[in-house]
Amino acid sequence: MTKATFLERASAKFIDVACALIFASVLSPIGPAVGLVYSLIADGLMDGRSIGKWLVGIKVIDITTNKPCSIHKSILRNIPFGFAVLMFIVPVIGLFLFIFIGLSVVGVETYFLYTDLGSMRIGDTLADTIVVKNK
Repeated sequence: MTKATFLERASAKFIDVACALIFASVLSPIGPAVGLVYSLIADGLMDGRSIGKWLVGIKVIDITTNKPCSIHKSILRNIPFGFAVLMFIVPVIGLFLFIFIGLSVVGVETYFLYTDLGSMRIGDTLADTIVVKNK
């Protein structure tokens, strides 16, 4: 079981954020809620692979069972990013909240992912998950 690299994980997250933004903008008026739900459950889809992870060739596994990430674990591991998305969809002041609070959360998550020897961000620690290369 080989851990995914920082670049692989960042690329997959970029694709997933793009997917959430597309859902949010195309599926009006419920689009923002769909984008938020996708950002929370994405890693529990397709055997631990969000759309981004599937395209990049990585997946999330539960380190306690070595099985693919479940919807429940996906929600736990993506709470920090879901919080950032939630800040963005708040009416009127959402962009302000996203820039000053949401991006700070994303920055902390990225810092932990990049500097932690186990390649685990806060969400991975909360959910007991790890991202590995898909065989």
